[in-house]
Amino acid sequence: MGSQRLRHYRNRFNKQKSSIPHTMGTRPTEIRDEQTGFIHHPAGFPIECKRLWFGDQDSSADQGQSEIGLIFDSEKYIKPGATIEITIPLRNEIEKFRGKVVLVRHNGDYYEIGMWLRRQADASRARIVEQICHIESYLKDKKFREGPYVINRERVAEEWISKYASSVPSL
Repeated sequence: MGSQRLRHYRNRFNKQKSSIPHTMGTRPTEIRDEQTGFIHHPAGFPIECKRLWFGDQDSSADQGQSEIGLIFDSEKYIKPGATIEITIPLRNEIEKFRGKVVLVRHNGDYYEIGMWLRRQADASRARIVEQICHIESYLKDKKFREGPYVINRERVAEEWISKYASSVPSL
């Protein structure tokens, strides 16, 4: 059974290897979902999700819903319509976003969860946070491919911006 699982992951990785901007993890990291226009959170980058119940919901959450959505991978199914809070650890800080689940796609081993951000004020912050996440993933991939001693963080960030920043949805 273990060798069958290993073969499955190896085949999955090899099939997707050619179409990737950067791959950290077992699948390609696209920046923008083609169907929804939502921003993809990079696979393999830490993210936590918790469901908010009635007492946890923000009463001002529906004022000025954003035009930006996020998609992330989850091992657990989350029902559409659920209010959730995601947390992303980023450079010694925790970024939190609340939203409503509007999309669930089952992809074999995991679910892709799409959420609308609840506040317009979170949209620009989410764009920046996700770009940083993608740049960090790109940096890790470059270190893996080219070696840790040849990488200049600023050069890699500029390279990512010139190649991929235009695909991040604008406000």
